[in-house]
Amino acid sequence: MALELPESARRMVDGRNLAHVATVMRDGSPQVTPVWVDRDGDVILINTAAGRLKVRNVGRDPRVAISMVDSDHPNPPLLVRGRVVAVVGGDAAWEHYEKLRLKYAGRSGGERRPGEERIVWRIEADQIRAPEPRRGR
Repeated sequence: MALELPESARRMVDGRNLAHVATVMRDGSPQVTPVWVDRDGDVILINTAAGRLKVRNVGRDPRVAISMVDSDHPNPPLLVRGRVVAVVGGDAAWEHYEKLRLKYAGRSGGERRPGEERIVWRIEADQIRAPEPRRGR
Protein backbone atom coordinates (compact mmCIF):
# COMPACT_ATOMS: atom_id res chain seq x y z
CA MET A 1 0.00 0.00 0.00
CA ALA A 2 1.42 3.38 -1.04
CA LEU A 3 2.18 5.91 1.65
CA GLU A 4 1.12 9.54 1.78
CA LEU A 5 3.97 12.02 1.38
CA PRO A 6 4.29 14.30 4.43
CA GLU A 7 4.05 18.05 3.77
CA SER A 8 7.83 18.49 4.23
CA ALA A 9 8.43 15.84 1.54
CA ARG A 10 5.93 17.47 -0.82
CA ARG A 11 7.61 20.84 -0.34
CA MET A 12 11.04 19.35 -1.04
CA VAL A 13 9.89 17.54 -4.20
CA ASP A 14 8.04 20.64 -5.41
CA GLY A 15 11.19 22.74 -4.99
CA ARG A 16 14.10 22.91 -7.39
CA ASN A 17 16.01 20.17 -5.57
CA LEU A 18 17.99 17.49 -7.35
CA ALA A 19 17.27 13.89 -6.32
CA HIS A 20 19.30 10.70 -6.60
CA VAL A 21 17.50 7.51 -7.58
CA ALA A 22 18.97 4.09 -6.88
CA THR A 23 18.02 1.03 -8.90
CA VAL A 24 19.16 -2.59 -8.61
CA MET A 25 21.67 -3.96 -11.13
CA ARG A 26 21.39 -7.49 -12.52
CA ASP A 27 24.06 -8.66 -10.03
CA GLY A 28 22.17 -7.07 -7.10
CA SER A 29 24.50 -4.10 -6.70
CA PRO A 30 23.07 -0.57 -6.52
CA GLN A 31 23.19 1.94 -9.36
CA VAL A 32 22.59 5.63 -8.51
CA THR A 33 21.74 8.49 -10.87
CA PRO A 34 20.97 12.18 -10.24
CA VAL A 35 17.51 13.07 -11.59
CA TRP A 36 14.93 15.82 -11.81
CA VAL A 37 11.85 14.92 -9.81
CA ASP A 38 8.21 15.94 -9.61
CA ARG A 39 5.03 14.53 -8.11
CA ASP A 40 1.39 13.91 -8.83
CA GLY A 41 -0.23 13.99 -5.40
CA ASP A 42 1.63 11.33 -3.41
CA VAL A 43 3.13 9.65 -6.48
CA ILE A 44 6.72 10.63 -7.27
CA LEU A 45 7.51 11.21 -10.95
CA ILE A 46 10.89 10.73 -12.60
CA ASN A 47 11.38 11.44 -16.30
CA THR A 48 14.18 9.71 -18.20
CA ALA A 49 15.12 8.53 -21.66
CA ALA A 50 14.15 5.02 -22.67
CA GLY A 51 17.07 2.62 -22.97
CA ARG A 52 19.15 3.99 -20.12
CA LEU A 53 20.70 1.63 -17.58
CA LYS A 54 18.29 2.65 -14.81
CA VAL A 55 15.36 1.90 -17.15
CA ARG A 56 16.71 -1.57 -17.89
CA ASN A 57 17.24 -2.14 -14.16
CA VAL A 58 13.65 -1.15 -13.31
CA GLY A 59 12.39 -3.41 -16.09
CA ARG A 60 13.87 -6.33 -14.12
CA ASP A 61 13.19 -5.03 -10.61
CA PRO A 62 10.79 -2.11 -9.97
CA ARG A 63 12.22 -1.29 -6.53
CA VAL A 64 13.89 2.12 -6.21
CA ALA A 65 15.27 4.33 -3.48
CA ILE A 66 15.31 8.12 -3.70
CA SER A 67 17.46 10.53 -1.73
CA MET A 68 16.92 14.28 -1.84
CA VAL A 69 18.17 17.27 0.11
CA ASP A 70 16.67 20.73 0.27
CA SER A 71 19.19 23.02 -1.44
CA ASP A 72 18.49 25.76 1.14
CA HIS A 73 18.51 23.47 4.20
CA PRO A 74 20.54 20.32 3.38
CA ASN A 75 19.87 18.45 6.62
CA PRO A 76 18.05 16.21 7.16
CA PRO A 77 17.44 14.55 3.79
CA LEU A 78 14.28 13.06 2.36
CA LEU A 79 14.64 9.30 1.89
CA VAL A 80 12.05 7.23 0.05
CA ARG A 81 11.92 3.56 -0.79
CA GLY A 82 9.29 2.44 -3.22
CA ARG A 83 8.55 0.89 -6.54
CA VAL A 84 7.77 1.97 -10.07
CA VAL A 85 4.10 1.12 -10.49
CA ALA A 86 3.56 2.55 -13.98
CA VAL A 87 5.54 3.86 -16.94
CA VAL A 88 4.11 6.60 -19.17
CA GLY A 89 5.54 7.42 -22.59
CA GLY A 90 4.67 9.35 -25.72
CA ASP A 91 3.54 12.98 -25.79
CA ALA A 92 2.67 12.96 -22.08
CA ALA A 93 6.29 12.09 -21.21
CA TRP A 94 7.62 14.89 -23.45
CA GLU A 95 5.18 17.38 -21.89
CA HIS A 96 6.36 16.33 -18.44
CA TYR A 97 10.00 16.71 -19.54
CA GLU A 98 9.28 20.28 -20.69
CA LYS A 99 7.68 21.02 -17.29
CA LEU A 100 10.83 19.74 -15.56
CA ARG A 101 13.11 21.74 -17.89
CA LEU A 102 11.23 24.88 -16.90
CA LYS A 103 11.43 24.00 -13.19
CA TYR A 104 15.13 23.08 -13.13
CA ALA A 105 16.70 24.96 -16.06
CA GLY A 106 14.40 27.97 -16.13
CA ARG A 107 13.40 27.40 -19.73
CA SER A 108 11.38 24.99 -21.80
CA GLY A 109 11.84 23.98 -25.39
CA GLY A 110 15.08 22.90 -26.93
CA GLU A 111 16.09 20.33 -29.43
CA ARG A 112 15.11 16.73 -29.07
CA ARG A 113 17.79 14.18 -29.76
CA PRO A 114 16.90 12.19 -32.89
CA GLY A 115 15.14 8.97 -31.91
CA GLU A 116 15.01 9.83 -28.20
CA GLU A 117 11.97 8.50 -26.38
CA ARG A 118 11.06 9.93 -22.97
CA ILE A 119 9.29 7.99 -20.25
CA VAL A 120 7.90 8.91 -16.84
CA TRP A 121 8.12 6.57 -13.88
CA ARG A 122 5.23 6.74 -11.44
CA ILE A 123 6.67 5.73 -8.07
CA GLU A 124 4.67 4.82 -4.98
CA ALA A 125 6.44 5.04 -1.63
CA ASP A 126 6.64 2.04 0.69
CA GLN A 127 8.88 3.77 3.25
CA ILE A 128 9.47 7.49 3.84
CA ARG A 129 11.85 9.33 6.12
CA ALA A 130 11.04 13.00 5.76
CA PRO A 131 12.45 16.03 7.56
CA GLU A 132 10.39 17.42 10.39
CA PRO A 133 8.62 20.66 9.44
CA ARG A 134 10.76 23.69 10.19
CA ARG A 135 9.41 26.15 12.72
CA GLY A 136 8.21 29.46 11.39
CA ARG A 137 6.98 28.03 8.07
